[in-house]
Amino acid sequence: MHAGRVDGLKVALVYPPYGPVKNEPGIKTVKENYGIFPSLSLLYVAGILEDAGAEVVFIDAHAEGLTLDETLARLRAFGPAYIGYTITTYLFFQTLDWIKAIKAAMPVPTIVGGVHLSIYPKETLTHDAIDYAVTNEAEYSLPNLLFALTNGRDLSAVKGIAYREGGPVSEGGRVVVTPNEKTCDVDQVAFPARHLLDNTLYYSFISKYKNFTCFITSRGCPYKCIFCEQGSKAFRARSPANVVDELELCRHEFGIRELDFFDSSFTIRKDRVIAICEEINRRGLNDIIWSARTRVDCINRDVLSAMRRAGCTRIYYGIESGNREILKVLKKSTSLDLIKRVVRETREEGIDTFGYFMVGNPYETPATIRQTIRLALDLDLDYAQFSKVTPMPATEMYTMLLEETGRDYWREFVLNPHDDLVPRPRCDMTDAEIQRWTRLAYLRFYYRPKMVRHHLRKMKSVDELRRSAETALQMLRDRELGEDATGMEIVG
Repeated sequence: MHAGRVDGLKVALVYPPYGPVKNEPGIKTVKENYGIFPSLSLLYVAGILEDAGAEVVFIDAHAEGLTLDETLARLRAFGPAYIGYTITTYLFFQTLDWIKAIKAAMPVPTIVGGVHLSIYPKETLTHDAIDYAVTNEAEYSLPNLLFALTNGRDLSAVKGIAYREGGPVSEGGRVVVTPNEKTCDVDQVAFPARHLLDNTLYYSFISKYKNFTCFITSRGCPYKCIFCEQGSKAFRARSPANVVDELELCRHEFGIRELDFFDSSFTIRKDRVIAICEEINRRGLNDIIWSARTRVDCINRDVLSAMRRAGCTRIYYGIESGNREILKVLKKSTSLDLIKRVVRETREEGIDTFGYFMVGNPYETPATIRQTIRLALDLDLDYAQFSKVTPMPATEMYTMLLEETGRDYWREFVLNPHDDLVPRPRCDMTDAEIQRWTRLAYLRFYYRPKMVRHHLRKMKSVDELRRSAETALQMLRDRELGEDATGMEIVG
C-alpha cells in the first residue's frame, strides 16, 4: 500500500512548551537546565506530509518561548485545515491544555501521534479536543488518514488510526481503533524537515556549537531492558549511505555543526557503524562533531576508533546501577568489570564518557545507591545523569507494577489527571528518599574539586560556562528536594 496524496493541504504541527511534572524520571533542576531539543518525531511527520504534497508549518512554541496568543497568531496567518501534535504519556495534560486552548480559539480538527497512542488510544480519544490519532508509524497511516478525510472516504479502511464515531464518548460515542499498518522501509522514509525550524535555537547542556540537532539511524532494539519500551519493537537499521545522506544535508543545507544520535543503542551492528564512519570520512564530513548512545556490551575497540576518526566526541553509556544483582533484574547483560574496561577504552580513544544511572530500581536500598554513586565516581566519567526510576507504560517494569498493585496508574491518569505518585515496583524507598539520593548523587559527582577543574578546562564557550554555573547554583540552593518540594506539579 502506498501513502495517499494530499497535495496543497495545509497542516500545522505544534510543539507546546512543557515543564517539570510529577512522575517523570528527572529532577526539577536538571530538567530545567538539560537543553532544548527539536521534536524529532514531529520533524519526521513534517517530512512525511511534505512528501505527500502537503503544505506544512512547524511551530516550536517551546524552543521559541511563544505564548499561546503568539502561537494562535501564527496559526491564523497560516490557516491550517488540520493541526497535529505529538503526545508523551507523562506530559499528556500539559499538551492537552494547549490542544484545548487552540481548539477553543480555532475549531480545526486535531490529530495526535506518538508512542503513547499505541498504548492508550481509546483513553486519549475520550477527550473531545482530540479528533484523530495515528496509533503506530505515521509513514502510511497519516497521509492515508488525511486523504480519507479530505475525500470523504471510509475511515475504517485506514490502518493504524483511531477515531470516534457516534459523537463524544461522554454522550455514547465510541472510539474505533483500526489494525496497524505494515512497517515501513526505514531507508525510504523522508528526512526530518529541519528547514522548517531555526536550528540555532537548539542545544544540550554540554553541546559546543550552535546549529545543533538530534538524529536517529534505527528503530527498535533487540535488547529487553525492563525499563524501556524499545525492546518490544523490532530492530530496523538504516543503511550507512542513507544515514550519511541525511548527515550531508544537515551540514551543507542547514549549517549543522553538532548532532546527537538518539538511537537507543547506536552500535548494535558494529559493521554498520564502522561503514557509517568510513562514509562520513569519505565525504569529508568529519568536521561535524557528534555523540551517540549505546551499551557497554555491544561496542569494541575497533568501533571506538572508527567513531573517533569520524568525529565522535562523546558516548552515552546506559550503566544504570553499581549493584550486580540489580543489573540482573534490569536485564542488563553486562558486568562491572566490562563497564570499567569499556569506559576506560573509550577515554583512551579520546572520546568523552557519559554514564546514565537510575535510582529507585527494584530491590534498591541506600546501600545499593551508594554502590551506584561509588561506581560513577570510580569510572572517572566526564558526565553522569542520575534519573529516578519511573515505571513507564509498555515496559516490563510497568507490568511488574500492574501485577503488584492491580492498578493501571497511567491509564487512569490519561482518563482523568490525578496527582498520585506512580509506585516503583519491588522498591520500599519513599519518593522523598529517592529525590534526596538522586540530588546527592549529582552533588557528589559534579561538585568534587577534580570534576570542577576538569570541566573548566574543557569548556569551549561563554554560554557553556554560564549554563553550568547556573545549574550548579540552582542545585546547591535547592537543598531539600522531597516529594512536596520538587515543583513537578500536574498541569491540567
